[in-house]
Amino acid sequence: MTMDDQDRTDIDAALGVMINLSGKMRMLSHRVAMFALLAASKPASAATACDALDGALSEFNDIKLALEKGQDRLGVPEPAAVHLHRSGAISAKAIGTVDDFLHRVAKLRPPLLQGQAPEPALVDLVEFVASDLLAALNVVTEGIGKALKVRFEDRDRRAAEGRAAMLGAVGSISDVSMKVKLISLNASIEAARAGVHGKSFGVIANEIRSLSEDAARSAQGLREQMQLQD
Repeated sequence: MTMDDQDRTDIDAALGVMINLSGKMRMLSHRVAMFALLAASKPASAATACDALDGALSEFNDIKLALEKGQDRLGVPEPAAVHLHRSGAISAKAIGTVDDFLHRVAKLRPPLLQGQAPEPALVDLVEFVASDLLAALNVVTEGIGKALKVRFEDRDRRAAEGRAAMLGAVGSISDVSMKVKLISLNASIEAARAGVHGKSFGVIANEIRSLSEDAARSAQGLREQMQLQD
């Protein structure tokens, strides 16, 4: 495998990881909303609920940053994140919705910790998570999936082109070897007619014929090997 092939494989694998991570963001956003509701409903346990909220939010933000810039710890190398955004797989609107979610939670957290979160803001956050944010995260997941599909289709196309080129080369080898064999046979006939003087030339003709037969066998071996891979 060449370095380019390895890079392509690494990016393909990372995109698969990113699909799973984007799906996990949906679960984490719901956990954040749940802990926010818990902190508001039980002021005495607000600090504990906010700690849990912080943990879910931190993981959510780590994944967001990995999708944007890459994060080796999460299995997303930087080139994969760069490719994702260059491909336009994730819309700016979806990213803006994710940023809006983070802003809303950051604004609501201080009053939650104090047990003084305004109910309208809390209800608004829950509704936002269940509607706009969920839709945006679905768009992100679908976008990554489409980017991966395009790469698979491109890889299949390149493989088909490579196979066609190989079959063409094998065909050319077979054609050339057949022509060389015919030439060597004619040369052998002429050498025989020349008697003693054509003896050395006949040896050369036989060697040429032998080489052409070897080439034909190699071409047939390649053709059979390619057929086995179908």
